[in-house]
Amino acid sequence: MWIDDEVLVRCTEPMVVKVFVPTHPMVVLGAANDPGREVDLATCAEGRIPVLRRYGGGGTVLLHSGCVVVSLGLWVRQVYQNRFYFERINGALIDALAKSWPELSGLSQRGLSDLVQDDRKVAGTSLFRSRNYLLYQASLLIEARPEMIGRHLRHPSREPDYRAGRSHRDFLVGLSQLATGIDPGVCAASLTLMLPHTLNERLDGELIPPQAEQFSGLLRRVDQQQMN
Repeated sequence: MWIDDEVLVRCTEPMVVKVFVPTHPMVVLGAANDPGREVDLATCAEGRIPVLRRYGGGGTVLLHSGCVVVSLGLWVRQVYQNRFYFERINGALIDALAKSWPELSGLSQRGLSDLVQDDRKVAGTSLFRSRNYLLYQASLLIEARPEMIGRHLRHPSREPDYRAGRSHRDFLVGLSQLATGIDPGVCAASLTLMLPHTLNERLDGELIPPQAEQFSGLLRRVDQQQMN
């Protein structure tokens, strides 16, 4: 299963914003991640935790009910410029969070595309690009649960410099430790309402109408993955 398919199949729409709280734990690999290197497969099997994959890159994450997952499907003007779009979209996500929790306005981007408070990670993000179509995913930690993550994920084979070899406990922080009155359900509802507005503000001049000649290639990708 590919976690992004529910967004990708809606590529005919100008903008898709899907925000949800996982109902059960699941491991999600980046497109090029080796599950044997990144995941404790035996522990996942014992706990009946599925191991999925996403189209975008980045590291492996454990999603759980203390997370909020943001998946976006956007049509954008520039075919490349991934760093530019990471900065704009992550900025829109921070703006949307800060509208409900002003304490979170100080979040920033570090590494390639992590969202952090100082040097502690609150969210990992990824991008998949196919010409003018952009599929973005972020996993926001509301409750960090480092013991659970450490039980099912190995220390990543690749890490940003700012992590400096730190354990999950020392590296991760949940937004509930940084802001008052935030929980996964409330956060998901707030982002569903606010993100379309902040995306339009941050991506002003970059969003374009759906490109009909590109639909078939994107939808074919979904069909191929569902057959595998």
